Amino acid sequence: MRLEFTAELGRRLGDVALGKEPADLIIKGARLLNVYTGEILKDQEVVIAGERIAYAGPEHDFPAGARTKVIDVDGQTLVPGFIDGHAHIDSLLQVDEFIRLSLPGGTTTVITDCSVISNAMGLEGVLIFLDQLGNQPQRIFTAAPVISFRRSDRGAGKKAISLAEMIALLDRPEVAGLGEIYWSDLLNDSFRGDLVRLIEAAITRDKTVEGHGAGARNRKLAALAAHGADSCHEPITAEEVRERLRLGLATMIREGSIRRELAAVIPPLAGMDLDLRRAILVSDGIWPHELAEYGHMDYIVQKAIDLGLEPVRAVQMATLNAAEHFHLDGDLGGIAPGKCADLVVIPDLKTIKAQLVICRGQVVAREGKLLTEPGTQAYPDKVYQNIKLAPVDAGFFRLPAGSPGAKVRVMEIVTDIVNRETALTLPVVDGAVDIAGEEDLLKASVIEQHGGNGQRSLGFLKGYGLRRGALACSISFDEGNLIVVGKEDRDMACAVNRIRELNGGLVYCCNGRVEDEIPLPVFGKISTLSGPEAAARLGSFLKNLKAAGCRGENPLLTLLTITFTAIPALRLLSRGYWLAKESRAVDIFVAN
Repeated sequence: MRLEFTAELGRRLGDVALGKEPADLIIKGARLLNVYTGEILKDQEVVIAGERIAYAGPEHDFPAGARTKVIDVDGQTLVPGFIDGHAHIDSLLQVDEFIRLSLPGGTTTVITDCSVISNAMGLEGVLIFLDQLGNQPQRIFTAAPVISFRRSDRGAGKKAISLAEMIALLDRPEVAGLGEIYWSDLLNDSFRGDLVRLIEAAITRDKTVEGHGAGARNRKLAALAAHGADSCHEPITAEEVRERLRLGLATMIREGSIRRELAAVIPPLAGMDLDLRRAILVSDGIWPHELAEYGHMDYIVQKAIDLGLEPVRAVQMATLNAAEHFHLDGDLGGIAPGKCADLVVIPDLKTIKAQLVICRGQVVAREGKLLTEPGTQAYPDKVYQNIKLAPVDAGFFRLPAGSPGAKVRVMEIVTDIVNRETALTLPVVDGAVDIAGEEDLLKASVIEQHGGNGQRSLGFLKGYGLRRGALACSISFDEGNLIVVGKEDRDMACAVNRIRELNGGLVYCCNGRVEDEIPLPVFGKISTLSGPEAAARLGSFLKNLKAAGCRGENPLLTLLTITFTAIPALRLLSRGYWLAKESRAVDIFVAN
């Protein structure tokens, strides 16, 4: 997939390289990392015309016109702009606010999923989101939202996004390929046919097919690759990275708010003497409070180096390797004539701290300060009307039962996103299951919030630690529906009703009143706060959850992944309990 390149552009680049025309920007005095050869070259000069590089090599006396800007970096190191090859920037922050936090660190290109928005508003929502990506100082591509495509309906008998709509998205130049394909879906005969047709459509258009191989090994992982998937971002050990590389998969190693794998993967991987040209460093999404505190790909590359990864390899894994995978290496990922002028100046290869960031041939940031305003485009009114819930009361969460004791299935937390199925016998009071006397047990509910039918399920969560109140969120993995957990039905109703009033958000209620909230009114998923404000609010919200007893490193992630069917074991969907490994529904009550 090539970006726009015209004969006139090629003519001008050639003339600038030959010194026949003045350049727009000249960078002198650089140590340049050539990611194609792995060399670090001294006394280099990069000459830029428009948005592309005309010359990169030893210093020459290039003519400077009246508008030519010359920057001497005085021996600092020049590397390609960093690429995040697997991100999720379609929730929490508006695009322009994400750019304000990401771009100053040197991340010049992002490939993001958009299933959070397509779950809310289907193809129309995706197109509105794509409008936000154009003419930005940071390059942003999307993946067609397979997670939404795999959903059977949006609660009202209508698919979130259809096969024809997905194929139409693949025809758009800003769509890099297909989003995450769960390997288990390829075993589902009722869904496999449409999925295979979608994969064919992507491959015939020279677009990528991103695989989600969590838990897949040997033949299952081979089947994922054989079906056409060309990447996997789910390895959690160095051995799993090696297994995927041996299958020819572009293998992504994550360090972000969803998963942090570098500490476990990089030290042993660095000692394996493997060719890592198909290994890629990615975030898999960074939430505002961590993006503001740590940075983006600059932080990830630095951490990989600190853990023992050779610096040239680390930079390749965040630049050229990602560009090659997405068929963008004709334009991005390296510093060479004809390539796009996306560059980062850092002190040296062991210090990944952006001193200067250039994207599209323009200086966009200096020493952590953004120098150009991201583009903004007003959202249509309909994006603020995506939460379609009726008011609820405490009785909405009542679970009737006929016997004195009811044996129920319970999701017991193992890690932030992994759980196991267990069973408890709970008392029945006034004809309903009662958890009042149960330590560390919460009631959970998933409520369909976009299709308008209000379908809801009930379940139980053990090990979360919340001692009081109820917590609700209008974002969730896979389904995109509202999730609420709590000790008391009254507080659960309070939290749900407040989300309805806010048209989306994070809400914590206790004793029948709102204690903390973050409104997410755009699509019911995105804040209108500035990046720093959203970061501060989210950080404070998480601290309050910990103070209320929530365990784990990221209790909000645990909440969002209650619906996540790609990870074992017992999940709760709006239609009820789901056994992820067996891909089948089960009842809340356990038969004796």
